[in-house]
Amino acid sequence: MTHLEKPLLSLIIPTYNRLSLLKETLNSVISQAENKPIEIIVVDDGSDDGTWVYLEEIKKSYSYIKIVRHEKNLGVSSARNTGLKYAEGKYVFFLDSDDLLLKGSLETLFNLASNNTYEVYLLNSFREKRGKKKFKNFPEESNPVKILKFFLEGAYSEGLYLVKREVALLYPFPEDLRVREDFVVKAKWLSLHKLKILNTPVALIREHPERLRYKIYNYFEKSLASVDYLFKDLPSQFQPLYSYALYLTYLELSKKALKLGKKNLALTYLKEAKKNYPRGIFSFKFLKLLIKLAF
Repeated sequence: MTHLEKPLLSLIIPTYNRLSLLKETLNSVISQAENKPIEIIVVDDGSDDGTWVYLEEIKKSYSYIKIVRHEKNLGVSSARNTGLKYAEGKYVFFLDSDDLLLKGSLETLFNLASNNTYEVYLLNSFREKRGKKKFKNFPEESNPVKILKFFLEGAYSEGLYLVKREVALLYPFPEDLRVREDFVVKAKWLSLHKLKILNTPVALIREHPERLRYKIYNYFEKSLASVDYLFKDLPSQFQPLYSYALYLTYLELSKKALKLGKKNLALTYLKEAKKNYPRGIFSFKFLKLLIKLAF
């Protein structure tokens, strides 16, 4: 790609104090990027572990790498929004700084972007779990309401998204959530835009203790807020799923509270789950939690 050409793909990587992981992530992309119409935008969200020094150095070797720094840590939502602000590609692809792009995946992304048929492509991934690679197929649905229901149930939790930049710009990541911020945005991409679901794995999602999903307190503080964020402006055909979304979120919070040994809190959340979606008491997840709380 010459200096004057616009990139077809903007690959956005937010990062914060993950230098060793970031190096591996970037290497997995750079090794596939030669002579491709790509820009890699890395947003350093106020790291203090040498990340910025490393980025300044690596940028000297690769003209297609853009680097942006936040002076203080503002959260992954803010970092993604900053990356979007600098993106020039027709499509954007979001990759976390602890994920690895699989060999040949960049070619897959370029082929999809070149076809320009869909506004959103949902692609699969491998997830690392207890040292093993796990993979689950996505349900390939076309009805937007059913797609949102599958999403709420976690059917697309391993998903990575290739999105038209003009669509991505419609939905800034909520910067006050800190966790589950992508829950809101991804749900809108999936349910409100022309979508293609592909079971092609393009990345490995690595497990490690610093993943935000392990910061339990964040979930208690913000999970329910993310449901309200999502449903406050969804069209009417999706609104019947609101109570179900709250039910699923309360179940998740109950499970996390139980893991922390907070039995009374877990029971409170389970009662809220039942109140929001009474039919849910017959689900396996609900009954399993109820049994655990009984002993």
